[in-house]
Amino acid sequence: MTFEEHLKKYLSEEEINQLFESLNESDKHALLLNTRKMSEEKLFSFYPHLEMHPIVKNGYLYDKNEYQLGKSLLHELGVFYLQEPSAMLVSYLLDVKPMQIVLDLCAAPGGKSVQASLLMNDTGLIVSNDLSYPRAKIIKENAERMGLGNLLILSNDFSIIYHKYLNTFDAIILDAPCSGSGMFRKNDLMKEDWSYNKVLKFAEIQKELISYAYKMLKPGGKLIYSTCSFSYEEDEEVAQYLLDNSNAEILPFESNLYFYQSESKLGIHLFPSLFPGEGHYICLFKKPGELKESVEKYKGPLYEGKHLHKYGDISYLANYEFDIKNLNVVRNGVKLGEFLKDDIKYDIHYARNISTFKNELEISKENALKYIRGESLDIVYPKGYVLLKYQGVSIDIAKSDGRIIKNRYPKYLRKNLLF
Repeated sequence: MTFEEHLKKYLSEEEINQLFESLNESDKHALLLNTRKMSEEKLFSFYPHLEMHPIVKNGYLYDKNEYQLGKSLLHELGVFYLQEPSAMLVSYLLDVKPMQIVLDLCAAPGGKSVQASLLMNDTGLIVSNDLSYPRAKIIKENAERMGLGNLLILSNDFSIIYHKYLNTFDAIILDAPCSGSGMFRKNDLMKEDWSYNKVLKFAEIQKELISYAYKMLKPGGKLIYSTCSFSYEEDEEVAQYLLDNSNAEILPFESNLYFYQSESKLGIHLFPSLFPGEGHYICLFKKPGELKESVEKYKGPLYEGKHLHKYGDISYLANYEFDIKNLNVVRNGVKLGEFLKDDIKYDIHYARNISTFKNELEISKENALKYIRGESLDIVYPKGYVLLKYQGVSIDIAKSDGRIIKNRYPKYLRKNLLF
């Protein structure tokens, strides 16, 4: 069965033609602002030609030919996260709240976890998991860069361990692995690799994932299911499978000209012909019952109001003490650093997470770029640690010897930025 033929399951000939025409247009680019680091007004002073995302608060569209934001200093400092415009809607429509416990089951590269963290204002806990350890490390890198402190990053197969976490999470994000037809415009390899058998194979995986994800949801909690596929078999049919095999209730979205709904009224599609983004399907469920708020319990010592825990000589700070026994942990909270006698060797993650420090120094753009390249700064400053900032945004906790400020930027992060 061809790609076009299988779309006839729920789309008319005219709708299919409109969709195919849109796949030949230029793809869109967007950023999600980290408002803990910069205001919208200040962001626009740097990039005045940004456009507001049509739905998502703190989301903005931009022209990649004008702004190469992935090579910018502000991106490196975690002021924003570059995310596909349609993908931004998933965490936004889930509407997570501060202090909740959230599971992002198939999280890499981490955009939906990042957005959930920003919506929760770095409170509560997001268990951000990916089966692939190398991909889970990408989530960690994004958490460090943006200074996010409420992520517990894991690399585990929850199909084996989900029974340990029944009725545990206030909200769950399931951006399921899929055949990827929604990314045809961005990736020609997806188009070449597509087959109807691939669709059916992923549909079976998605049904398994959504089944055990729902079992981990608390009564009263919400589960959002999404794919980057146009296939009815991976979208509405998976949603219907959950409804048929559980007590799940579907939560409708408000009508919007950007959304397409099939006759089944199960979830929404984002088509490039209607919405300035790639193909996406999103469906929201609720488990019957009253959601009881989670209570934070600290068993160990506190440091700056957070739970202090150690792995060997390295110390970490976390909002919530979660049972991680027998889990493959990539990062649990903020990496504070290493305690050395009466001193602390601060980590870049901690430097990016904090907004104030006992000693702070605002530096020029030129010096900020030099520091990120790995160079020391010819700035006379009293001996000791100092939080370097650019435009009020934390760069790193460096150390002065009284004559120069020594470079402590991690070698694996050093780079030449365009601007």
